[in-house]
Amino acid sequence: MQMKEEDYHQLIASLDASIGQHVRHILEFYLCLFEGLEVGKINYDHRRRDKSIETDRTVALDLIGDIKTRIEGQEENPELILNLKYGDNTNQNIVLRTNYDRELAYNIEHTIHHLAIVKLGFKEIFQDIQLPENFGIASSTVRYMKQG
Repeated sequence: MQMKEEDYHQLIASLDASIGQHVRHILEFYLCLFEGLEVGKINYDHRRRDKSIETDRTVALDLIGDIKTRIEGQEENPELILNLKYGDNTNQNIVLRTNYDRELAYNIEHTIHHLAIVKLGFKEIFQDIQLPENFGIASSTVRYMKQG
């Protein structure tokens, strides 16, 4: 059974979010990375928060295809500046040197983390939908579990 459109944006009380909200959050981090490539600076706090990604599966699926194509086509590893702030009440801007490959690795780990949360929502609300066995589990954890 596939997820229905209304299931995609249904609020899951234990997550205080929908599957679509987590998907939007994941995808917008990749969009920030790609936008950062254009200007040499990344700021994940300045993502768009596009509601259409979290409410329309077709928009999200199209965007996933675009992101996949972009990742597969990226051959260079340019240096980048990462701007961020920690804490709710701070104006202190932290500036870090990074590069595309490092930020892509971060985005992949960030994706896995959110997929683990999404998996909890599926187990609670969508028991009829079967997810892959290692959905939301880091590859290093999968390798560790296989050892014994």
